[in-house]
Amino acid sequence: MAGRVFFFWGVLFFSLVGFSSESIRMETYGDSLTAGFLANTSLKKSLELSEMSALLEKLAFGFLQKNRELLKEFEANDKAWPYFLSESLKEEGKHISDLMNLAISGSKSSGLLSQVQMAGGTQRYTWAFFFIGHNDLCHVKGDESALIHQFDEHLSAALTEWDKNHQNSVLFLIPTSPIYQLYPVLENYIWFQSEQKTFRCQDAWTKYFPYCAPFYLRYKKGELESYLKPRADSLNQSLSHMAHQWGKKTERGNRFFYLEAQWPLPLQPEYFALDCYHIAEEGQRIFARNILNAIKSKLGGEL
Repeated sequence: MAGRVFFFWGVLFFSLVGFSSESIRMETYGDSLTAGFLANTSLKKSLELSEMSALLEKLAFGFLQKNRELLKEFEANDKAWPYFLSESLKEEGKHISDLMNLAISGSKSSGLLSQVQMAGGTQRYTWAFFFIGHNDLCHVKGDESALIHQFDEHLSAALTEWDKNHQNSVLFLIPTSPIYQLYPVLENYIWFQSEQKTFRCQDAWTKYFPYCAPFYLRYKKGELESYLKPRADSLNQSLSHMAHQWGKKTERGNRFFYLEAQWPLPLQPEYFALDCYHIAEEGQRIFARNILNAIKSKLGGEL
């Protein structure tokens, strides 16, 4: 009898240990902010003129040719928030077995499905993160309703594919960042200085790194926040609604959460890469911490 009791408690003990130390496969999906585009550069660290010229030439060629392999060279995954989040989770006692950063610079919500398909299916316990929408705000034509309609369709397709490929796992939807807040922080900030000329962030936005050039024009007219904030808020409301709906209907044991995690606010110049637009290592670290705190808020003691 004593042997049976010992065996029972032994099985229970090792079962609990196994559960508490269950390894997590991490998957992150999104655009350049998740891929860590230029995250290994900083507005606080000047480059030599020759280095800057070579970088601009290579970037321009990559964009013109739509050369994914060339642009990928500018993605510093080890300086991006997924890496820092995985390290923080390890410090919290989580065993992160794998980190798959599947984000692609320049992606809109329409590209999310292909990223999920690239990851494929797995039986392993997974935490996944969707952080997308910034390029929809830049490039999707039409009014706010058209933007949201397309966004909903694309996210629904990606969620369906992800749910099909996973079981008893967790997917977190992260709200889009308030892009409009970077312009007043960085306008007139000296981005690069040579003996002949001083380059300010507005030069980067309009000439050298013109990712969303119309945004700065709207900012100068005093229209950017009133134009962009309602659209970004609508995208985030859509994400919150999706998390709520999917949390109810999945049949594969997957759970879905909307995270109240934001950029490293208030924004500071030292958080930015040399293009006056993307987030550098310091800002990425803070963003990872914000995501961790949001996860703790959602999962509580489960973390």
